[in-house]
Amino acid sequence: MTNPIVALSSAEILKLAFNEFIKSSAGEAAKKLTTEALSKANELRHKIVSRFKDRQNVKAEKAITAVQEQHSVEALHKLTTYLDDEMDEEPSFADDLRQLAQQIINIQKISQEQLQFGEMKQLNRDNAKGFQVQANRIDRIGDDYTKK
Repeated sequence: MTNPIVALSSAEILKLAFNEFIKSSAGEAAKKLTTEALSKANELRHKIVSRFKDRQNVKAEKAITAVQEQHSVEALHKLTTYLDDEMDEEPSFADDLRQLAQQIINIQKISQEQLQFGEMKQLNRDNAKGFQVQANRIDRIGDDYTKK
């Protein structure tokens, strides 16, 4: 079985980091991100941008600018190649990016589950037992579901 953190490609990492700049399905995903996920995505993007600035990679910096200012999907594909090279060159950098990306994915999953199932709270007193059930409808006293 493969480790899910290792399975994340540079393309997937870049989509998470730059999704708010791309007008595609990834851009739509940015609208659904929670504040915490957006914060992590900004952190991920900052790590990538800083890495290329520190290395003085002019081509990568131009691609980043094109993605952020012109919403260029083509520039994002070029940036994927540059990031692949950086991740191959330094595995610890790659691990850091993958861990951050996995955190964003986990935050998204949790927020989707909360939207889907809602938040259920229950207060039990005097050693009472209680059960929580997710229902798709609200029944009222007197509702008769035997007749159709």
